[in-house]
Parts: sequence; structure tokens; C-alpha cells
Amino acid sequence: MQKGKYKQAFAYTSCIFALLVLSTLSVMHINSIISNTLTLNKVFAQTSSPSSSSSLSSSSSINSSGEKNSNGIPSAKSVFDTGTVSLPSSVKGFIISLPDETHEFDTANRTMSHQNAHYLPSNLVIPSGTAIAFVHGDPNHIHVESVTDTSTGKVFWQTTRIRHPGASDTKIFDTPGSYSISDIKYPSMKGTITVESNNAKKSSTANNNNNNNNNLVVGGFFCPTPSLAKYKTDFTTAGFQVLSTYNFLSKTKQHDISGPTTLLIYSTTMPMQDALTKLVPLLGSLPYL
Repeated sequence: MQKGKYKQAFAYTSCIFALLVLSTLSVMHINSIISNTLTLNKVFAQTSSPSSSSSLSSSSSINSSGEKNSNGIPSAKSVFDTGTVSLPSSVKGFIISLPDETHEFDTANRTMSHQNAHYLPSNLVIPSGTAIAFVHGDPNHIHVESVTDTSTGKVFWQTTRIRHPGASDTKIFDTPGSYSISDIKYPSMKGTITVESNNAKKSSTANNNNNNNNNLVVGGFFCPTPSLAKYKTDFTTAGFQVLSTYNFLSKTKQHDISGPTTLLIYSTTMPMQDALTKLVPLLGSLPYL
């Protein structure tokens, strides 16, 4: 009889112990689930953040990830999205780039960026008195750009012949108005320049306290994203400041320019001709064919 009671007590104790073990394991399992969930949420928040530099579709702007940098110059992301650069009165020169495969028709799907397929940028808005030049990044093709005053239909400027890598002559746009850009050989190439009164531009940037340099030369540059660190160093060494960058995926049939690509916006206080001289070797070092 006594032995039976011991067995019953032992069984009862074993049940209680088993329940305690199960409860402990359940609590540990729940804590593990909560911990894993928090970790996953943290990882997701980091990878989906707009400022993540590992994302090919995110801005990696050095000075600003917004529409404009602190000096009033549009960010690389803005230029990529809109194809437009509108410059403050602090800018006295702009270098328009002819990207690789600029001569191709849009329907061929062989250009690097849809919004800036033929000129970087496609649409430029400048204060009167700004100097403009073109640089050539389209190997094996010779380009001559023609700028027409849309109000009169007359050619305002026809550039010198540009070979790769190379730069055109320079033209100062003093008269406000609208101008169209085209290439005398390749009909696919179209762009615009809008010249605004410098007084209007000064008024729009009157509250900008960072415009201490009123002799900026600005431009844009495409390069392979894996080589971005190299080109940042090369630009800095050459006397340029990298204002902002934007990484994107070039989905073109042209193999040498497809894949991860970066749009880089730069500036310098060098005179225009010096800036062109320094920029040409950088264009020549690109791996595009």
C-alpha cells in the first residue's frame, strides 16, 4: 500500500516537472521568435532605407540626397529622374556631356539613361552670361552640335568637330531665350537650353549663404559603379569637387554600358578651359567602347 502511494507521488511529481520543462521551453521559444523578429525588422529597415549605399536605385549623394545640394545645384538623383539641370547664379560655366552611344535612336535600347540618353543633361536652364561647352564620351564617332535660337530659327552656335575623348569650343549665352540642341549628323540627338535673366536667378538664390564662389563650372559624368571610388579620387586629384552621385542599373542592349552605373555631378572653380583640359583624360579612361 505504502509502495503504491510512492508510485503515485512520483508520477504526480514527474507530471509537474514535465509541465515546468514545457513551460520553460515555450517561453524560450517565444523569446527567440521575438528576438528574431526584431532582428529581421532591423535588417529590413536598414536595407530598405533610401540612404542605403548598397542599393542600386538609391542616391549616394555626398552633400545632399534631396532635389538640390546646399549650393543650389541639382542632385544627381534629380538629374537622373528628370533629365533637367537648373543652375543658380553662382554658376558661370556648364559642361554638357555626350554619353556613350549618344548617337543611337531611343527605340534601339542602346543608350545608358532614358532621361539623359543623348545629352547630359537633356534640358539645361542657365543664367544669362553662362559659358557652355560639350565633351565627347562616344567612342568611334565624331560629333558637331548645332544650337538654334527657337525664336528666330537661326543657328546661334555650331561647335567645332569633337572627337573622343575631346571637348568643343566654348560659347557664352548672354541673351535670355530658348535654344534647341541637335547633332548635324545624328538626328536622334535632341536637347534644350533655356537662358534666364541673371537678375531672376540672383533673386531666386538671394537667401543662399553658400554661394561664396561665383565662378563655378559644373557638369555630369557617367561611370561604372564598381569603379566609382576610383573616379571620385581621380576627380578630386584633378581639382574637381564631387557634389553628388546616384547609382542605377543600366538596362541596355549595349553590353559595355549595361549593368550598375553611377551618375556623378561635379563642380570646380577652375576656368572653363582648364576644366575641359582636366576632364578629357577622365573621359578617355572610361571602359566604354
